[in-house]
Amino acid sequence: MTKPKISVIIPLYNAERFIRQCLISVLASKFQDYEVIVVDDCSTDNSVAEVLKLAPHFDGRLKILQTETNSGSPGLPRNFGIKNSSGEYVTFVDNDDMILPTALGNFVTFADMYAADVVYSEKYFVLDEDKPPTAENFKIAYAATPEDTFDTPTLESSDLRERIRRDTEQKFFVLPWGKCYRRDFLLDNGIDFPQMAYAEDLTFCFKCLCLAKNYLHIPHTTNVRRDVSRSVSKGFVRTTAEGVRRWLKVFCTNMRIIDEFTSKFDFFNQNPACRQDVFNHYVDVHFDILNDLFIGCAPHEVTEIFFDELQNPALDSGGKNLIAASLFTQRALRR
Repeated sequence: MTKPKISVIIPLYNAERFIRQCLISVLASKFQDYEVIVVDDCSTDNSVAEVLKLAPHFDGRLKILQTETNSGSPGLPRNFGIKNSSGEYVTFVDNDDMILPTALGNFVTFADMYAADVVYSEKYFVLDEDKPPTAENFKIAYAATPEDTFDTPTLESSDLRERIRRDTEQKFFVLPWGKCYRRDFLLDNGIDFPQMAYAEDLTFCFKCLCLAKNYLHIPHTTNVRRDVSRSVSKGFVRTTAEGVRRWLKVFCTNMRIIDEFTSKFDFFNQNPACRQDVFNHYVDVHFDILNDLFIGCAPHEVTEIFFDELQNPALDSGGKNLIAASLFTQRALRR
């Protein structure tokens, strides 16, 4: 049996409302040399049953895998999917999202044409949670600002300093969907998702940006992002104190991962200012996430819990120290 050109990896958890539409969008693909790997993260609803109903329509190209225990985020299921995939390329689709009929073909065509390790779609559609997936309900959105997009397929600069500059200026979309990855590129470089409650995609995308020999932007729209109010990220906060503590644990872990990753690069060791720019940028990114999560909470209350928790000895010490150093540096530079 020949290997498929691309593997579509779908992490699944309690998505019985939307997984059918997600899978039907893959079935509608004009490019047919694919496999679908659905990794169920121990769903407690009828999600798997919905997948099984559609499985016969894929003519053996759909696998259903299951994690041993619920991991609490899409990271571990995606890793499981990568390891069990056989395509030359992989792409990720969230279980409540969809892809356009031309998406897989565009990914594969341009990845082959440019020998790309990563192909990055710069536009996508947004669909409100309860609206049907019809053209009039799709709203166009951009991975960066519209003026930073390209009209033709464009390779990102091979100069890492330039890539870092663009990254710190938020010219890239730090989410794993809307992209296509050469599978061997991920495996050979050990690029995977850390196990954490959320924001597992930040370090994954950062590693890809730094390590990809050819990082290609395409002007084509590939994905439909459904705006679901009960997604993992939007349902993250239970109470202010609990939410800050869980968020800070993720924050510290991500910063330690970035520190360990950049320490292995001669470029970053020879350019400490650039490395500091990376730290400062991802500290700011995490604070932006915090602001999104705690809408309606008193800022002084969140800040007080945050700085109290930074003293918690149970936190990742490496990441905690980096956060403190970055905050100190940014405050000193503002004086």
